[in-house]
Amino acid sequence: MPHELPPDLGNALQFSTEVLDVEFKRSLPLRENIGKAKLAKEICALATHGGGWIVLGREDDGSYPDAIPTEIITVDQDQVNQIAAAYLQPAPHCTVSKQQPEGVAFAVPVIWVPPCGTSPVCAKKNGPDDERGRTQGVTKGIHYTRKAGPVSAPIESPDEWQDVIRHCVLSDKASLLGALSTMIEQPRPTPETVEESVFEADFEHTVGKWKEEAQEHPYEVDLSNCFVGYGFHLVDAEPATTDQIAECLRQRPHDARGGHVFFESNYNTPYRPFVIEVAGHDGLEVHVNTADFDHRAVWRLSEWLSGTEAISYWEDTAWIKDAVEHSSSLTWERGQHIWIAQQVSYANSFLATVKHIADYFDFTGDVRIRVLFSGLSGRNLRSTNIGVYYSMDYRARQNTKQIDFVLKASDLAAETRSSAIASIIQPMNKLTQGPVVNAESVVRSLRAN
Repeated sequence: MPHELPPDLGNALQFSTEVLDVEFKRSLPLRENIGKAKLAKEICALATHGGGWIVLGREDDGSYPDAIPTEIITVDQDQVNQIAAAYLQPAPHCTVSKQQPEGVAFAVPVIWVPPCGTSPVCAKKNGPDDERGRTQGVTKGIHYTRKAGPVSAPIESPDEWQDVIRHCVLSDKASLLGALSTMIEQPRPTPETVEESVFEADFEHTVGKWKEEAQEHPYEVDLSNCFVGYGFHLVDAEPATTDQIAECLRQRPHDARGGHVFFESNYNTPYRPFVIEVAGHDGLEVHVNTADFDHRAVWRLSEWLSGTEAISYWEDTAWIKDAVEHSSSLTWERGQHIWIAQQVSYANSFLATVKHIADYFDFTGDVRIRVLFSGLSGRNLRSTNIGVYYSMDYRARQNTKQIDFVLKASDLAAETRSSAIASIIQPMNKLTQGPVVNAESVVRSLRAN
Protein backbone atom coordinates (compact mmCIF):
# COMPACT_ATOMS: atom_id res chain seq x y z
CA MET A 1 0.00 0.00 0.00
CA PRO A 2 2.35 2.81 -1.20
CA HIS A 3 1.65 6.37 -0.05
CA GLU A 4 2.92 9.70 -1.40
CA LEU A 5 2.52 11.43 1.99
CA PRO A 6 2.75 10.08 5.56
CA PRO A 7 -0.66 8.57 6.39
CA ASP A 8 -2.47 8.86 9.70
CA LEU A 9 -0.09 6.94 11.95
CA GLY A 10 -3.01 5.99 14.17
CA ASN A 11 -4.10 3.60 11.40
CA ALA A 12 -1.22 1.30 12.33
CA LEU A 13 -2.96 0.56 15.65
CA GLN A 14 -6.02 -0.82 13.88
CA PHE A 15 -4.17 -3.96 12.82
CA SER A 16 -4.64 -6.79 15.33
CA THR A 17 -1.76 -8.85 13.94
CA GLU A 18 1.37 -8.23 11.92
CA VAL A 19 0.96 -8.04 8.13
CA LEU A 20 3.43 -7.31 5.35
CA ASP A 21 2.95 -3.56 5.88
CA VAL A 22 3.03 -3.59 9.68
CA GLU A 23 5.78 -4.81 12.03
CA PHE A 24 5.39 -5.03 15.82
CA LYS A 25 8.42 -4.67 18.12
CA ARG A 26 7.95 -4.88 21.88
CA SER A 27 11.28 -3.18 22.44
CA LEU A 28 14.57 -2.33 20.76
CA PRO A 29 17.75 -1.17 22.53
CA LEU A 30 18.25 1.78 20.19
CA ARG A 31 21.18 3.12 22.19
CA GLU A 32 23.06 -0.08 21.32
CA ASN A 33 24.33 -1.10 17.87
CA ILE A 34 22.33 -4.34 17.85
CA GLY A 35 19.07 -2.44 18.32
CA LYS A 36 20.01 0.10 15.67
CA ALA A 37 20.93 -2.61 13.15
CA LYS A 38 17.67 -4.49 13.72
CA LEU A 39 15.61 -1.33 13.26
CA ALA A 40 17.55 -0.50 10.09
CA LYS A 41 16.70 -3.93 8.66
CA GLU A 42 12.97 -3.37 9.24
CA ILE A 43 13.11 0.11 7.71
CA CYS A 44 14.99 -1.20 4.67
CA ALA A 45 12.51 -4.04 4.12
CA LEU A 46 9.40 -1.88 4.50
CA ALA A 47 10.74 0.85 2.21
CA THR A 48 11.61 -1.64 -0.52
CA HIS A 49 8.28 -3.42 -0.06
CA GLY A 50 6.39 -0.17 -0.70
CA GLY A 51 6.12 1.53 2.70
CA GLY A 52 4.62 0.55 6.04
CA TRP A 53 4.53 0.97 9.81
CA ILE A 54 6.68 -0.17 12.72
CA VAL A 55 4.80 -0.13 16.04
CA LEU A 56 7.13 -0.18 19.05
CA GLY A 57 5.92 -1.32 22.46
CA ARG A 58 3.66 -4.04 21.06
CA GLU A 59 4.01 -7.84 21.30
CA ASP A 60 4.16 -10.02 18.16
CA ASP A 61 0.67 -11.34 18.96
CA GLY A 62 -0.76 -7.80 18.94
CA SER A 63 -1.09 -7.40 22.72
CA TYR A 64 0.56 -4.71 24.82
CA PRO A 65 2.72 -5.12 27.94
CA ASP A 66 1.59 -3.77 31.29
CA ALA A 67 3.96 -0.83 30.96
CA ILE A 68 5.88 0.74 28.11
CA PRO A 69 9.45 -0.66 27.93
CA THR A 70 11.89 1.94 29.18
CA GLU A 71 14.16 1.51 26.14
CA ILE A 72 11.62 3.06 23.78
CA ILE A 73 10.18 5.85 25.93
CA THR A 74 12.46 8.51 24.39
CA VAL A 75 12.38 7.29 20.77
CA ASP A 76 11.89 10.25 18.44
CA GLN A 77 12.00 11.06 14.75
CA ASP A 78 15.55 12.45 14.73
CA GLN A 79 16.91 9.30 16.38
CA VAL A 80 15.17 6.99 13.89
CA ASN A 81 16.35 8.96 10.86
CA GLN A 82 19.92 9.11 12.19
CA ILE A 83 19.90 5.31 12.41
CA ALA A 84 18.51 5.03 8.87
CA ALA A 85 21.19 7.39 7.54
CA ALA A 86 23.95 5.44 9.30
CA TYR A 87 22.98 2.01 7.96
CA LEU A 88 21.04 2.51 4.71
CA GLN A 89 21.38 4.07 1.28
CA PRO A 90 19.38 5.88 0.10
CA ALA A 91 18.06 6.51 3.61
CA PRO A 92 14.26 6.84 3.84
CA HIS A 93 12.97 9.83 5.82
CA CYS A 94 10.72 8.28 8.44
CA THR A 95 7.91 9.94 10.40
CA VAL A 96 7.55 9.14 14.12
CA SER A 97 4.54 9.86 16.30
CA LYS A 98 3.35 8.77 19.75
CA GLN A 99 -0.07 7.07 19.55
CA GLN A 100 -2.14 5.75 22.45
CA PRO A 101 -4.02 2.52 21.69
CA GLU A 102 -7.59 2.17 22.91
CA GLY A 103 -7.69 0.57 26.33
CA VAL A 104 -3.93 0.99 26.91
CA ALA A 105 -2.59 3.30 29.63
CA PHE A 106 0.36 4.62 27.64
CA ALA A 107 1.29 5.90 24.18
CA VAL A 108 3.63 3.94 21.91
CA PRO A 109 6.00 5.16 19.18
CA VAL A 110 4.71 4.50 15.67
CA ILE A 111 7.17 4.82 12.77
CA TRP A 112 5.97 5.41 9.22
CA VAL A 113 8.49 4.17 6.63
CA PRO A 114 7.86 5.71 3.18
CA PRO A 115 8.23 3.63 0.01
CA CYS A 116 11.57 3.74 -1.78
CA GLY A 117 12.03 6.13 -4.68
CA THR A 118 13.66 5.28 -8.00
CA SER A 119 16.25 3.06 -6.28
CA PRO A 120 15.65 0.32 -3.70
CA VAL A 121 17.10 0.78 -0.23
CA CYS A 122 20.29 -1.15 0.50
CA ALA A 123 22.32 -1.75 3.66
CA LYS A 124 25.59 0.18 3.50
CA LYS A 125 27.03 -0.96 6.82
CA ASN A 126 27.19 -4.23 8.76
CA GLY A 127 25.45 -4.64 12.08
CA PRO A 128 27.58 -5.78 15.05
CA ASP A 129 28.98 -9.32 15.26
CA ASP A 130 27.73 -11.80 17.82
CA GLU A 131 30.05 -13.90 19.99
CA ARG A 132 30.54 -16.33 17.08
CA GLY A 133 31.48 -13.60 14.62
CA ARG A 134 28.14 -13.61 12.76
CA THR A 135 26.71 -10.30 11.54
CA GLN A 136 23.50 -9.29 13.30
CA GLY A 137 20.72 -7.05 12.03
CA VAL A 138 21.83 -5.91 8.57
CA THR A 139 24.59 -7.02 6.20
CA LYS A 140 26.37 -4.51 3.99
CA GLY A 141 25.34 -4.69 0.32
CA ILE A 142 22.06 -6.56 0.96
CA HIS A 143 18.58 -5.41 -0.13
CA TYR A 144 15.77 -6.48 2.23
CA THR A 145 12.03 -6.70 1.62
CA ARG A 146 8.93 -8.00 3.39
CA LYS A 147 8.01 -11.64 2.85
CA ALA A 148 5.28 -14.00 3.98
CA GLY A 149 5.42 -14.69 7.70
CA PRO A 150 5.61 -11.75 7.83
CA VAL A 151 9.40 -11.34 7.98
CA SER A 152 12.02 -8.93 6.73
CA ALA A 153 14.49 -10.88 4.59
CA PRO A 154 16.98 -10.44 1.70
CA ILE A 155 15.75 -10.26 -1.89
CA GLU A 156 17.01 -13.48 -3.44
CA SER A 157 15.21 -14.14 -6.73
CA PRO A 158 14.31 -12.31 -9.96
CA ASP A 159 10.61 -12.83 -9.14
CA GLU A 160 11.02 -10.88 -5.89
CA TRP A 161 12.62 -8.06 -7.84
CA GLN A 162 9.51 -7.61 -9.97
CA ASP A 163 7.52 -5.93 -7.16
CA VAL A 164 10.54 -3.79 -6.32
CA ILE A 165 10.81 -2.65 -9.93
CA ARG A 166 7.12 -1.78 -9.97
CA HIS A 167 7.38 0.29 -6.77
CA CYS A 168 10.42 2.17 -8.03
CA VAL A 169 8.93 2.88 -11.45
CA LEU A 170 5.60 4.05 -10.04
CA SER A 171 7.43 6.47 -7.76
CA ASP A 172 8.61 8.44 -10.77
CA LYS A 173 7.42 7.32 -14.19
CA ALA A 174 9.60 9.90 -15.89
CA SER A 175 12.72 8.09 -14.66
CA LEU A 176 11.69 4.62 -15.84
CA LEU A 177 14.87 3.90 -17.76
CA GLY A 178 17.10 5.31 -15.05
CA ALA A 179 15.37 3.27 -12.38
CA LEU A 180 15.63 0.04 -14.32
CA SER A 181 19.30 0.61 -15.09
CA THR A 182 20.46 1.59 -11.60
CA MET A 183 18.33 -0.38 -9.18
CA ILE A 184 18.75 -3.97 -10.28
CA GLU A 185 21.55 -5.91 -8.66
CA GLN A 186 20.10 -9.22 -9.81
CA PRO A 187 20.66 -10.42 -13.42
CA ARG A 188 18.71 -8.96 -16.33
CA PRO A 189 18.15 -10.62 -19.71
CA THR A 190 21.12 -10.20 -22.01
CA PRO A 191 20.49 -7.34 -24.47
CA GLU A 192 21.05 -7.51 -28.20
CA THR A 193 23.92 -5.17 -29.10
CA VAL A 194 25.82 -4.38 -32.26
CA GLU A 195 28.97 -5.77 -30.67
CA GLU A 196 27.32 -9.01 -29.51
CA SER A 197 29.18 -10.93 -32.23
CA VAL A 198 32.46 -9.60 -30.83
CA PHE A 199 31.77 -11.05 -27.40
CA GLU A 200 30.55 -14.35 -28.83
CA ALA A 201 33.59 -14.62 -31.12
CA ASP A 202 36.02 -13.90 -28.28
CA PHE A 203 34.35 -16.42 -25.96
CA GLU A 204 34.22 -19.15 -28.60
CA HIS A 205 37.83 -18.47 -29.63
CA THR A 206 39.17 -18.62 -26.06
CA VAL A 207 37.33 -21.83 -25.17
CA GLY A 208 38.51 -23.33 -28.46
CA LYS A 209 42.14 -22.40 -27.72
CA TRP A 210 41.74 -23.85 -24.22
CA LYS A 211 40.66 -27.20 -25.66
CA GLU A 212 43.51 -27.19 -28.17
CA GLU A 213 46.03 -26.55 -25.38
CA ALA A 214 44.42 -29.32 -23.29
CA GLN A 215 45.09 -31.84 -26.06
CA GLU A 216 48.69 -30.72 -26.52
CA HIS A 217 49.61 -30.39 -22.82
CA PRO A 218 48.23 -33.27 -20.68
CA TYR A 219 47.18 -32.68 -17.07
CA GLU A 220 46.09 -34.80 -14.12
CA VAL A 221 42.44 -34.42 -15.23
CA ASP A 222 40.85 -33.99 -18.65
CA LEU A 223 41.23 -30.24 -19.16
CA SER A 224 39.25 -30.27 -22.41
CA ASN A 225 36.24 -31.06 -20.21
CA CYS A 226 37.18 -29.64 -16.77
CA PHE A 227 37.39 -25.86 -16.83
CA VAL A 228 35.53 -22.64 -16.00
CA GLY A 229 35.09 -19.99 -18.67
CA TYR A 230 34.62 -16.41 -17.43
CA GLY A 231 33.61 -13.73 -19.93
CA PHE A 232 32.57 -10.07 -19.88
CA HIS A 233 31.78 -7.26 -22.28
CA LEU A 234 31.49 -3.53 -21.56
CA VAL A 235 28.45 -2.97 -23.78
CA ASP A 236 28.74 0.01 -26.15
CA ALA A 237 32.11 1.04 -24.69
CA GLU A 238 34.51 3.04 -26.84
CA PRO A 239 37.21 0.75 -28.28
CA ALA A 240 40.67 0.88 -26.71
CA THR A 241 44.10 0.07 -28.13
CA THR A 242 46.11 -2.98 -27.14
CA ASP A 243 48.67 -0.66 -25.51
CA GLN A 244 45.92 0.89 -23.38
CA ILE A 245 44.65 -2.55 -22.40
CA ALA A 246 48.15 -3.66 -21.42
CA GLU A 247 48.63 -0.53 -19.28
CA CYS A 248 45.23 -1.09 -17.65
CA LEU A 249 46.28 -4.60 -16.60
CA ARG A 250 49.65 -3.37 -15.32
CA GLN A 251 47.87 -0.89 -13.04
CA ARG A 252 45.46 -3.45 -11.63
CA PRO A 253 45.48 -3.29 -7.80
CA HIS A 254 46.30 -6.39 -5.80
CA ASP A 255 42.72 -6.85 -4.54
CA ALA A 256 41.57 -7.20 -8.16
CA ARG A 257 43.95 -10.14 -8.53
CA GLY A 258 42.88 -11.98 -5.40
CA GLY A 259 45.63 -14.54 -5.71
CA HIS A 260 44.15 -15.86 -8.96
CA VAL A 261 45.34 -15.54 -12.55
CA PHE A 262 42.46 -13.66 -14.18
CA PHE A 263 43.97 -11.78 -17.13
CA GLU A 264 47.36 -12.05 -15.44
CA SER A 265 49.98 -10.23 -17.53
CA ASN A 266 53.16 -10.56 -15.48
CA TYR A 267 54.36 -13.96 -16.67
CA ASN A 268 57.85 -14.10 -18.06
CA THR A 269 58.46 -15.18 -21.64
CA PRO A 270 56.72 -17.07 -23.22
CA TYR A 271 53.75 -16.13 -21.00
CA ARG A 272 53.70 -12.45 -21.84
CA PRO A 273 50.63 -11.21 -23.76
CA PHE A 274 50.72 -11.32 -27.55
CA VAL A 275 48.41 -9.66 -30.08
CA ILE A 276 46.11 -11.80 -32.20
CA GLU A 277 43.11 -10.93 -34.38
CA VAL A 278 39.73 -12.62 -33.93
CA ALA A 279 36.67 -11.82 -36.10
CA GLY A 280 38.36 -8.70 -37.46
CA HIS A 281 39.45 -7.14 -34.14
CA ASP A 282 42.74 -7.28 -32.27
CA GLY A 283 43.25 -8.34 -28.69
CA LEU A 284 45.83 -9.44 -26.15
CA GLU A 285 46.13 -13.14 -25.43
CA VAL A 286 48.04 -15.42 -23.05
CA HIS A 287 48.29 -19.24 -22.86
CA VAL A 288 49.60 -20.76 -19.60
CA ASN A 289 50.05 -24.42 -20.41
CA THR A 290 53.13 -26.06 -18.90
CA ALA A 291 53.75 -28.12 -15.78
CA ASP A 292 55.57 -25.10 -14.32
CA PHE A 293 52.08 -23.76 -13.49
CA ASP A 294 49.80 -26.31 -11.88
CA HIS A 295 46.88 -23.94 -12.55
CA ARG A 296 46.29 -23.61 -16.31
CA ALA A 297 44.74 -20.63 -18.10
CA VAL A 298 44.01 -19.15 -21.54
CA TRP A 299 42.75 -15.58 -21.72
CA ARG A 300 41.92 -12.93 -24.30
CA LEU A 301 41.11 -9.22 -23.84
CA SER A 302 40.04 -7.40 -27.03
CA GLU A 303 40.14 -3.78 -28.11
CA TRP A 304 36.31 -3.78 -27.90
CA LEU A 305 36.73 -4.32 -24.13
CA SER A 306 35.43 -7.84 -24.36
CA GLY A 307 37.32 -10.47 -22.39
CA THR A 308 37.28 -14.21 -21.75
CA GLU A 309 39.41 -16.48 -19.60
CA ALA A 310 39.27 -20.27 -19.44
CA ILE A 311 40.87 -21.67 -16.29
CA SER A 312 41.30 -25.01 -14.59
CA TYR A 313 39.64 -25.69 -11.24
CA TRP A 314 41.78 -24.89 -8.21
CA GLU A 315 40.04 -27.93 -6.72
CA ASP A 316 42.00 -30.05 -9.23
CA THR A 317 45.47 -28.73 -8.34
CA ALA A 318 48.18 -30.69 -6.57
CA TRP A 319 48.48 -27.75 -4.19
CA ILE A 320 44.95 -28.25 -2.83
CA LYS A 321 45.37 -32.02 -2.67
CA ASP A 322 48.69 -31.77 -0.80
CA ALA A 323 47.36 -29.13 1.62
CA VAL A 324 44.35 -31.25 2.58
CA GLU A 325 46.21 -34.53 2.91
CA HIS A 326 49.14 -32.96 4.77
CA SER A 327 46.94 -31.38 7.47
CA SER A 328 44.50 -34.27 7.98
CA SER A 329 43.85 -37.96 7.35
CA LEU A 330 41.42 -37.05 4.57
CA THR A 331 42.03 -37.79 0.91
CA TRP A 332 41.33 -35.33 -1.89
CA GLU A 333 40.75 -36.81 -5.34
CA ARG A 334 41.63 -34.43 -8.17
CA GLY A 335 38.76 -33.83 -10.57
CA GLN A 336 36.12 -35.03 -8.09
CA HIS A 337 35.17 -32.00 -5.97
CA ILE A 338 33.60 -28.53 -5.94
CA TRP A 339 34.63 -26.20 -3.11
CA ILE A 340 31.99 -23.46 -3.00
CA ALA A 341 34.12 -21.03 -0.98
CA GLN A 342 36.81 -21.27 -3.67
CA GLN A 343 34.30 -20.64 -6.46
CA VAL A 344 32.96 -17.61 -4.56
CA SER A 345 36.52 -16.31 -4.28
CA TYR A 346 37.04 -16.95 -8.04
CA ALA A 347 33.94 -14.98 -8.96
CA ASN A 348 34.84 -12.13 -6.61
CA SER A 349 38.31 -11.73 -8.14
CA PHE A 350 36.92 -11.89 -11.66
CA LEU A 351 34.29 -9.21 -11.00
CA ALA A 352 36.89 -7.05 -9.23
CA THR A 353 39.05 -7.25 -12.36
CA VAL A 354 36.11 -6.27 -14.59
CA LYS A 355 35.35 -3.33 -12.25
CA HIS A 356 38.98 -2.19 -12.50
CA ILE A 357 38.82 -2.31 -16.31
CA ALA A 358 35.53 -0.39 -16.34
CA ASP A 359 36.93 2.26 -13.96
CA TYR A 360 40.17 2.59 -15.94
CA PHE A 361 38.22 3.40 -19.11
CA ASP A 362 35.65 5.58 -17.27
CA PHE A 363 32.84 3.19 -18.23
CA THR A 364 29.57 3.33 -16.28
CA GLY A 365 27.13 1.48 -18.54
CA ASP A 366 25.92 -2.12 -18.91
CA VAL A 367 28.31 -5.02 -18.37
CA ARG A 368 27.50 -8.40 -19.86
CA ILE A 369 28.70 -11.37 -17.80
CA ARG A 370 28.99 -15.01 -18.86
CA VAL A 371 30.30 -17.94 -16.85
CA LEU A 372 30.53 -21.50 -18.23
CA PHE A 373 31.19 -24.33 -15.78
CA SER A 374 32.33 -27.54 -17.49
CA GLY A 375 33.23 -30.92 -16.00
CA LEU A 376 30.64 -30.79 -13.20
CA SER A 377 29.18 -34.26 -13.67
CA GLY A 378 30.20 -36.49 -10.76
CA ARG A 379 31.78 -33.69 -8.73
CA ASN A 380 30.70 -33.56 -5.10
CA LEU A 381 30.61 -30.59 -2.73
CA ARG A 382 33.65 -30.60 -0.47
CA SER A 383 35.56 -28.15 1.75
CA THR A 384 39.26 -28.11 2.55
CA ASN A 385 38.58 -26.62 5.98
CA ILE A 386 39.09 -29.03 8.86
CA GLY A 387 35.82 -29.69 10.66
CA VAL A 388 33.66 -28.66 7.70
CA TYR A 389 31.90 -31.58 6.07
CA TYR A 390 28.67 -32.35 4.25
CA SER A 391 26.51 -35.07 5.72
CA MET A 392 24.81 -35.70 2.36
CA ASP A 393 26.01 -36.60 -1.09
CA TYR A 394 25.82 -33.35 -3.08
CA ARG A 395 26.93 -34.66 -6.46
CA ALA A 396 26.22 -32.94 -9.76
CA ARG A 397 24.53 -35.02 -12.47
CA GLN A 398 24.81 -32.43 -15.25
CA ASN A 399 28.16 -31.72 -16.86
CA THR A 400 27.92 -28.05 -17.87
CA LYS A 401 26.15 -24.92 -16.69
CA GLN A 402 26.25 -21.53 -18.45
CA ILE A 403 25.10 -18.34 -16.74
CA ASP A 404 24.44 -15.10 -18.67
CA PHE A 405 23.25 -11.79 -17.23
CA VAL A 406 23.75 -8.04 -17.43
CA LEU A 407 24.34 -5.50 -14.68
CA LYS A 408 25.61 -1.95 -14.31
CA ALA A 409 29.31 -1.26 -13.83
CA SER A 410 28.48 0.38 -10.49
CA ASP A 411 27.02 -2.93 -9.23
CA LEU A 412 30.52 -4.43 -9.44
CA ALA A 413 31.76 -2.30 -6.53
CA ALA A 414 33.08 -4.37 -3.61
CA GLU A 415 30.24 -3.37 -1.31
CA THR A 416 27.48 -4.37 -3.76
CA ARG A 417 28.80 -7.28 -5.82
CA SER A 418 27.67 -10.06 -3.44
CA SER A 419 24.39 -10.57 -5.33
CA ALA A 420 26.24 -10.80 -8.66
CA ILE A 421 28.56 -13.44 -7.16
CA ALA A 422 25.56 -15.41 -5.88
CA SER A 423 24.01 -15.13 -9.35
CA ILE A 424 27.11 -16.83 -10.76
CA ILE A 425 27.56 -19.54 -8.13
CA GLN A 426 24.01 -20.57 -7.16
CA PRO A 427 22.87 -21.78 -10.64
CA MET A 428 25.89 -24.09 -10.72
CA ASN A 429 25.49 -25.07 -7.07
CA LYS A 430 21.82 -25.85 -7.71
CA LEU A 431 22.90 -28.82 -9.83
CA THR A 432 24.36 -30.42 -6.70
CA GLN A 433 21.22 -29.64 -4.65
CA GLY A 434 23.58 -28.31 -2.00
CA PRO A 435 22.92 -25.52 0.53
CA VAL A 436 21.66 -22.36 -1.19
CA VAL A 437 24.25 -19.71 -2.03
CA ASN A 438 22.77 -16.22 -1.67
CA ALA A 439 24.12 -12.71 -1.20
CA GLU A 440 24.40 -13.05 2.58
CA SER A 441 26.24 -16.38 2.41
CA VAL A 442 28.62 -14.85 -0.17
CA VAL A 443 29.42 -12.00 2.23
CA ARG A 444 30.10 -14.48 5.04
CA SER A 445 32.32 -16.60 2.82
CA LEU A 446 34.40 -13.63 1.65
CA ARG A 447 34.77 -12.33 5.21
CA ALA A 448 35.88 -15.78 6.41
CA ASN A 449 38.62 -15.85 3.81
